[in-house]
Amino acid sequence: MHQQDNSTPPQQAPWRTLFLMAYKPDKALFHRLIVIALIMAVIDASFTLVTRSLVDDIVNLGSGINLLQYALIYAGLILGIVGAIWCFIRLAGTLSTHLMYRLRKESFNHLQKLSFNFFDNNAVGWLLARITSDIQRIANILAWATVDLCWGIPYIVGIFVVLIVLDWQLGLIVLALFPVLMGVALWFNFRILDSSRALRRTNSRLTAVYNESLAGVQTSKILVREDENLAEFKTDTEQMYRQSMYNLLLTSAFYPFVNVFVAVASGIALWLGGTEVLAGTLSLGTLVAFMSYTRSLMDPMLEVSGKLAELQRTTANVERVIGLLQVKPEITDSPQVISKMQRAAKAKHTVIDGGDDLIEQIEFREVCFRYKPDEKLLSNFNLSVNRGETIALVGETGSGKSTIISLLCRFYEPNSGAICINGVDYRERSLAWLQSNLGIVQQTPFLFTGTVRSNIRYGRLTASDEEVEAAAKAVKLHQLILQMPNGYNTEIQEGGNNLSTGQKQLISFARAIIGKPQILVMDEATSSVDTQTEHLLQQSLQSVLSGRTSFVVAHRLSTIRSADRILLIDQGQLREQGSHRNLLKKQGLYYELFRKQFENQLEKGLC
Repeated sequence: MHQQDNSTPPQQAPWRTLFLMAYKPDKALFHRLIVIALIMAVIDASFTLVTRSLVDDIVNLGSGINLLQYALIYAGLILGIVGAIWCFIRLAGTLSTHLMYRLRKESFNHLQKLSFNFFDNNAVGWLLARITSDIQRIANILAWATVDLCWGIPYIVGIFVVLIVLDWQLGLIVLALFPVLMGVALWFNFRILDSSRALRRTNSRLTAVYNESLAGVQTSKILVREDENLAEFKTDTEQMYRQSMYNLLLTSAFYPFVNVFVAVASGIALWLGGTEVLAGTLSLGTLVAFMSYTRSLMDPMLEVSGKLAELQRTTANVERVIGLLQVKPEITDSPQVISKMQRAAKAKHTVIDGGDDLIEQIEFREVCFRYKPDEKLLSNFNLSVNRGETIALVGETGSGKSTIISLLCRFYEPNSGAICINGVDYRERSLAWLQSNLGIVQQTPFLFTGTVRSNIRYGRLTASDEEVEAAAKAVKLHQLILQMPNGYNTEIQEGGNNLSTGQKQLISFARAIIGKPQILVMDEATSSVDTQTEHLLQQSLQSVLSGRTSFVVAHRLSTIRSADRILLIDQGQLREQGSHRNLLKKQGLYYELFRKQFENQLEKGLC
């Protein structure tokens, strides 16, 4: 039940890659944010300078001071800071929303391009955590951290410059404490980063386990696994609790340190500055300004150090998302095919990859394949299929039947050998061309939330209502749909939970043929349906398969008796092939397999 985090570190610097993704589309927005932040830093620093002048004028002029002048200056600064804050909140919010939208769009688009092997090795919950919580955290931190750092860093630098100008000796003493702060801050940040990475890995695994538990709730209840699932979930949550507390301890210890630094710096400034005021070498207004600036270092330092710590913690999220976007699909069109398609598109050819309109022949030539380096699934597999043939694949579980189908559909590619269509290696044609000519009915039907009509139309989005109904009639589904509450407009719940397994399989069958594919693949399509649904499928198969090259994987041998050829696959090898009757006459492996299922019929001579 435990899910592993199979993430790999990004191939490029994650923050640099992310910043370029965020900066290029919103360059003008970034520039406005930086300008607004700098304006805020200048206005913030100006308040203390005005206060210094006010105090000195009160000491020197007494009742002759012009207070209205200072009131107007303060009012102008307040209006300026209010306007700047409004602008940067709006701009930062816009930047965050834009970045979140683009990252989610690019991640979803990229996931659809990845090969099946990627999804075999990564849990759904692990991927969901990246697209949802990781991206949201990244977008928020990047937008607001940009603003706060662009405000805080210039403000801190400006304060140190002013402190040196006001009293260089006192300013240097305060400034000398700053490297100590930076050294400790770096120590905290490195440990916060390590802690955050471990926390995100645990959170990813926890999300995957939670998703799996909900998806398999029926199985868990049937097997009375609730207590065991709770114990496993408790182990993961306790680990996440410990890691969260450690991460929180590091973060909470960091802020008090900054406060101690500022308090020490303020105490030193008060002691030394007060001595100079009493000696007459420093004005009272300058001391007030000095103290105010020293104390005001707390807010920007806390803000900057906090954002730096947040950025460190978010590095784990950034690595996960950028790592996902940098995963390369294993099955792609070659540069030669892409170039050929581009030339054909410019010439406005109908067949954009140079392929033939009709698939006349499919050949497996010395095909070898393994999922892992240390296993050998298919070895020197050869097969030639002509247009219109129905090929059935039978054999024990794990013999390689579904692997042959996956290779045919190019979900995977041969490790050696070739699969040729009309004599041309299918890797020299485009994926789009092959998959547009495929219709697939899988063992476990998957339906999307929507109506019955929209799920059938999913096989060809441009299909008319008449074509949808024709596809349903072809698989003997039309009458069953009319008996539903709203006919073709009946809403399908998540996963098709309001339909029977047979109804779902017939809908997926109609969806597969509505695109009029030249190759139809049925991978254990009848293994999970009831006898009545199997009978309906048998009635429709003869007309649906007519004129189509078809590959049928079946455990129920009753469904493939009429196949042109039956291939018995054993340990990745083609052991026997022929018609149903011829294979029974040979009394070989197929005969033994058939005898296990239909011993009574064989004894009565009905086969």
